[in-house]
Amino acid sequence: MNLLKYFSREYLLKAILCVTGVFIIGIGVGFMRYANFGIDPYMCFMNGLHLAIFKNLGLTFGTTFAISSFLMIVIVLIFDRSKIGLGTIAAIALTGYVSDLGLFLCNFITIEGIALFILRICLMVFGILFVAIGSGMYFNTHVGVSPYDGIGLIITEKIGNQNVYRWIRIGTDLICVSIGFILGNIPGVGTVIMAFFTGPLFAFFRKYILIWGKNLKIITW
Repeated sequence: MNLLKYFSREYLLKAILCVTGVFIIGIGVGFMRYANFGIDPYMCFMNGLHLAIFKNLGLTFGTTFAISSFLMIVIVLIFDRSKIGLGTIAAIALTGYVSDLGLFLCNFITIEGIALFILRICLMVFGILFVAIGSGMYFNTHVGVSPYDGIGLIITEKIGNQNVYRWIRIGTDLICVSIGFILGNIPGVGTVIMAFFTGPLFAFFRKYILIWGKNLKIITW
């Protein structure tokens, strides 16, 4: 009987919102990679791994992200298996490769000089917003989260105070930036902004996407 929930209208809506949210995150990361002002903290860590290990093996950034995120699932499985679901699979399978696609498309831009510099700043800002909006969207589906997001949520739940999530996220983000730097990824202003504001931005968009979704009767759970 439990299998029937996967064919319900509610679950299908959750699946669509989840995959859409992950896709938006991937595009945001692609924008930030092209802007080259620094990528979000977790991707900073992933890119450090890519530069130090996986690139030398001939693997793409997307593959680096997929392999590393899959290995992180072990931590989530040990502490809270309920965090694993469609969202986890979507995050692992899509985020890195969608960011590769976003970067590939941005590379067709031919403008130069000050116009390109302004565009890069705009893409950095949009990238940050896309990551926060996409995260808020797919978190609200409750069908699993990425291993990295799951670790932050598990720590928050163990503490028993949802209000500390933003601070936990800042802490884990700073750790990722530090490790990424050690491995060869040079953080930029975009990385610093995301290290301090991803948590608050995520909390904001998660709250209001839920409110908007309920008002539009899209979110019924």
